[in-house]
Amino acid sequence: MRTKRTSSVSMAAAFLALAGAAAVASCGGEKGQLMVVFQTDMSLPKDIDTIRVEATLDGSIVYDETFERLGGEGSIRLPATLGFLASDDPAQALRVRVIASRGGKDGVRLLREVLTTVPEGRTATLHMPIQFLCDGSAEVERDDQGNALRDAQGNVLVKNSCPEGQSCVAGSCVPREIDSRALPEFEAKAVFGGGDGDSDGLCFDTVRCFAAAVSAPVDLERFAANPSDCVANAPGGEVNVALLTQGGGICGESACYVPLDAESDAGFRVEEGNVLRLPPEVCKRAQQGKLAGIAIAIAEGEGEGEGEGTCRKKGTDLPTCGPWSASGGGQYTEPDASAPIPVAVAQVHPVSLRVTAGGVAWISGTTFDEAGMARADGELKTAPPGGGEPLSLGAAQASPRDLAIDEVRQLAFWTNAGDGTLMAAPLAGGEPRVLLADLKQPEGLSLSGDALTWTELWGGGVFRALLSGSDAEVALGTPEDLMPPGSEFASPYRVASAADAVCWTYQGTLGQEDGAVACRVRGETHTVAAEQLTPREIALDVDAQGNTVAVYWASFEGGSVFRVDLSGEAVGEPEEVVSDQGQLNGVAVDAEHVYWTRRDEGTVVRMPKGGGDEEVLASQQTRPGDIALDETTVYWINEGSPDQEDGTPVKDGAILKRAK
Repeated sequence: MRTKRTSSVSMAAAFLALAGAAAVASCGGEKGQLMVVFQTDMSLPKDIDTIRVEATLDGSIVYDETFERLGGEGSIRLPATLGFLASDDPAQALRVRVIASRGGKDGVRLLREVLTTVPEGRTATLHMPIQFLCDGSAEVERDDQGNALRDAQGNVLVKNSCPEGQSCVAGSCVPREIDSRALPEFEAKAVFGGGDGDSDGLCFDTVRCFAAAVSAPVDLERFAANPSDCVANAPGGEVNVALLTQGGGICGESACYVPLDAESDAGFRVEEGNVLRLPPEVCKRAQQGKLAGIAIAIAEGEGEGEGEGTCRKKGTDLPTCGPWSASGGGQYTEPDASAPIPVAVAQVHPVSLRVTAGGVAWISGTTFDEAGMARADGELKTAPPGGGEPLSLGAAQASPRDLAIDEVRQLAFWTNAGDGTLMAAPLAGGEPRVLLADLKQPEGLSLSGDALTWTELWGGGVFRALLSGSDAEVALGTPEDLMPPGSEFASPYRVASAADAVCWTYQGTLGQEDGAVACRVRGETHTVAAEQLTPREIALDVDAQGNTVAVYWASFEGGSVFRVDLSGEAVGEPEEVVSDQGQLNGVAVDAEHVYWTRRDEGTVVRMPKGGGDEEVLASQQTRPGDIALDETTVYWINEGSPDQEDGTPVKDGAILKRAK
C-alpha cells in the first residue's frame, strides 16, 4: 500500500487490484471510503500505453501518479482500484482525473474526469473506464508555436474536448459531477470477474467470444432523423455486442472488436422487439465511416468448468482478457505467433503502403458508382506500427495512387490520378495541400533524400524534382524529365529511387508483351528489360552503404519476378528469379530475401535472394497487394473484395503484418 497524507485528508491508494482495496478497508475503520475502479475496453499497449491519475481535494493535489508501459512485463494490470478515505469534512469535493496516452505520456488520447465526495460510513464503487468511444476526447495544450505547455512538475497540460463542467462518457459529454450517495457498494467480485484480482476470477475472451458473431449495421436513417437515437436489430436471447473498428480494440486475424457492457447506458441495452440501444457516438462514427458496424454473438452460460463463463454476458463485472488483465489467469486465448496481425482492418481497397520508424501509412483507393465513374473518396491514413485506430491525413481525394514519406520533414506525399495533382500533408495531421497540379494522371511516387520522383501514366513521363523548405513552406523545384526523347514504351507505372539510381516500370498494354523496365544510373537512362508482360511493382536492393545493387520487379500477368544487376560499370542482363506465380501484386527486398504477394492465390511469399525454397508467410489473404519491410517485420496490403454491383464498397481491405 502506498499512503499519502495532507492536512485535510488521509489517502490510502494502491493500483494493484484488490490488494489495494483490502489495505484501505483494514486501515480505514468506520470511515467512509470511495473505491475508484479503472478498466478498459481497448488493447494495451496497442491503443493505450500510459495512464496518469490525478486527484485533488478542494483544489489541493492529494494523488498524482503516472503508470507507463501498460501491458508489458512488470506493469500494472487492469482492472485496478484506487481507494480514498473520507476526510474530516465529508462535504469536501474530490476531483479525479484519468488521462490515457499512447506513445508515452505526451501522446494524450482521452480524459475522464469526475467530481464527487467520499460517502460516509460505507465503501462505494466509482467506475472510471478508459473507453474507446472517448478516444480523442483530450489533447495537449500548446502555445502559438505548437510547443506543449507543462505544469511545474513537467507534465503536459491537457485540454478537455467537452465544455466546462463536463467529461466524456461513451463518446458523449455529460456532467462530471456524481452524487456519491447513488454509487453502489464495493464488491471485489463485481470488479474482478468473481475473484479478488489476483489473476483469479473470469475475464471476457473477446476474440474467441465473437468468433461466430454476425455483423449488423446500425440504423443510420433513424439516427439522421434523431441524433440521440442509435439502434440496431438483435437476435433473440442473451447476446454480447462489440463495435467493429478499423484497428482499435482487441484484434483477431481479420477483425478488431471493442466489447460493450450489457445493460449499460455506456454500452448496450436490449429493448422490446429485440432492439439494441447503443450510445449515439456509435452511430456518429458509423456515419463518418469510422466503424464497420457491430458484431453480435450469442452469450454462453456461465458454467463451472475450467474456462467456462468467459463468453457469458459481458458486464462491468467481467473485464476483458489480455496480457493486461488482472483477472482470468490462464483463460486468455493467446494469438498465433505465426499468424498475420492486423494493423488496420475494414479498409476500402488500399493500394499503396509505406513503413517508417513512426508508423505505417497507406492509401485507401477510390470506389466507383453504378455508371463506373470514380468517386472522389480516396484517403491517406496512418497508424502506429503496432496497429490502432487510423488517423486520416487526407480525405475526399481524387483517385490517390501512390505515396512517399519524408521522415525528416514529417510529411506525406501522394499522387492523385483523378485530378492530376501531387499532394502533401503533415504526418501528425493537418490540412493537405496541392504541391503540383496539371499533371497527366500521376501514378507512381518515390522519395530519396530531397528528390521526389513520379510517373505520369497518361502523359508517359517520368519526372524528378527537388524539395526545399519544411512544413507548410515545403516547395518543389523545376521538374526534370528522366525519360529519353522518343521513348517507344508507354504507361509508366511504379517507380523506386535511391541516392544513386531511379528505376521504373512501363506496364504497357494488358495481355501484351510490350511492357518494359528502365533505370537512371550514373546520369544515363537505360532500358534494362523489354518485351515484358505487364510489369508493375518494382523495388531496389540497396546495400548498407546506400549503393544500389540491383533492381527487382514483378510481372503482374506474367507471374515472374525478375532481377537486373546495377552494381557494375554496365547494367546487367535480366534474370528470372521465380516464375509460374500467377498474378504478382507486390515485391520487396531486404538483405537476405525477396518477397512478393500473389493476388490470385492470396499468399505472401519469400525466397532467399541467392535462390532456394519458397516460403509462404501468409495464406488465405484477400487479394494481397503492396508489400513493405522494416528490420523485423513484413507488412502488406489486402486490397479486399470488389465493390458490390450497385457500387457499394466491401470494407474487407486490411493492412497486416507478421514477424520475418
